Amino acid sequence: MTSDHYRLAAISCVVVIVTLFLSTNGFGGIFSGVNLANASIYFLLIVVLGLAVMRRNQILKLQAEIVRKQGQEIELTHAALNAHAMVCLTDADGIITSVNENFAQKYGFNRSDLAGTSISRVYREGMDDPVFNEIGETLKRGKIWTGENEEIASDGSKLFMHCTVVPMIDHQGHHTRTVAIRTDNSEHHRAEKARFLKDLLDHLQDEVYIFDAQSLKMVYANLNAISKSGWEGSDLQQKTIIDADRKMDESSFRSHVLPLINGEKTVVSIDVKRGELLGEISTRLYTGDDGQTLFVSVLRDNTERRQMEQARMESVSVVSHELRTPLTSIKGALRLLNSGALGNFDDRSESILEIAARNTERLLLVVDGILDLEKMRVGKMEFNKASVDLVSFIEDVVAMNKGYGDEHNVKIEFRSDLKTAFADIAAERMIQVLSNLLSNAIKHSHSEGTVRVELSNENNFWRVSVSDDGPGIPEVDRNAVFESFSQLVSHDGKKRKGTGLGLAISQKIVNAHDGIIDYTSEVGKGATFFVNLPIPPSTNVLEKTTYAMNADRGVAGVS
Repeated sequence: MTSDHYRLAAISCVVVIVTLFLSTNGFGGIFSGVNLANASIYFLLIVVLGLAVMRRNQILKLQAEIVRKQGQEIELTHAALNAHAMVCLTDADGIITSVNENFAQKYGFNRSDLAGTSISRVYREGMDDPVFNEIGETLKRGKIWTGENEEIASDGSKLFMHCTVVPMIDHQGHHTRTVAIRTDNSEHHRAEKARFLKDLLDHLQDEVYIFDAQSLKMVYANLNAISKSGWEGSDLQQKTIIDADRKMDESSFRSHVLPLINGEKTVVSIDVKRGELLGEISTRLYTGDDGQTLFVSVLRDNTERRQMEQARMESVSVVSHELRTPLTSIKGALRLLNSGALGNFDDRSESILEIAARNTERLLLVVDGILDLEKMRVGKMEFNKASVDLVSFIEDVVAMNKGYGDEHNVKIEFRSDLKTAFADIAAERMIQVLSNLLSNAIKHSHSEGTVRVELSNENNFWRVSVSDDGPGIPEVDRNAVFESFSQLVSHDGKKRKGTGLGLAISQKIVNAHDGIIDYTSEVGKGATFFVNLPIPPSTNVLEKTTYAMNADRGVAGVS
């Protein structure tokens, strides 16, 4: 017993004695038989009362201690939730009444801006989001919903949240409020996704390179890419994509991927040779969940396909060599007949001769194209390069093709802000390239349409672009555009004459100039083919080369 207990017992005894003294006429009466029994009863009652009061005080103190500890536990729980979770309170209709600071920071909002708005704003599809509606149905049944969901922050970035949503029910069984506790699983989700993709990509036969779009520093390379580049896995973080091939030039590469950055294209491709491997590198632009912009380049081994194409070209080349001599003879004979040297023919005969002459000319173009491809393949095509002013050069090429445009009732316009633009080119070969682009644009333009030719400076390259307002080229046909003998089905259904060799030859000619030929297109709105030619290191060109154009040649190149 404590001192308080003893003090209480003493006070009780005094109270009993005083009461007995007053009621029994002094101490003598207290110790009489009946009074002694009464006194004992009084004493026991007082003791019991005192013990009851003492016990009550003990219970009150114990309850106070329990309440204090519970309060501490609640405070600790609240602090833990605020430190590690996102808490959101809403009413029964999903209108936000309160959020903690973690929630506001994670989703990129101010707490005051969230109050009074619908929680659906953090779901991908808003009020129509299937998970949002599933949670709503679960809460209506008075049940707790838990699971993982992909949500969005204020800047549109993705968040992968594990959510527990608890309905608060009043005494009448009505859903009045909702408490939602979220934990961020984004890092774990990204790590799992990255691990899965890494396992998938590591063992691909294609070489895969992923690198930063700004610095070009490597982020990932699969096992085949690391091996073919001569790298070690531990060295990857110190490498850039330029280190993958000693022949690669950073300026040329940035020009190559510029259409991706500008949004002109979704993929750019280029043919490469690495040792005995003949391949194609396709590059795309990708933005990660964290907002980092990356390039993804895939090098695919096309050696077998190229070998098959080469065998086919060699066979056709042999036939072409055999055809060229008799076709030239036939062409000469037809010209002789058309000249009237052997007499005059009636209109019907002249018409037949004209058709025969045109078809012979077309066959010779096909044969010449095949032979050109074969020469370029074996490295026997001559490129006598000299410094040429592209402004004057393009004006002359446009003039050359004006007659072909007039035949199709199509105008050709040339525009440039440049007064001069010197480049080292093989003029005759580049005439072939630009004439091919112009003839294709004219053929695909509407009657009374306009083909636009432009010359501009694009990141250390002169860019010559040829645009039309024709049917355009679907993206699914991109890989076939520069293939030999490729003749795509036009989106408007019209058939246009061509050999299917013009763009294949043009690509090889441009590649021989260390340039790039490519295109952008939107179905129904036309296409723009462009050629990027390197700007010489020195723009102070002392010698200006003139070139002669054979007016009798007509449209140089084949389509």
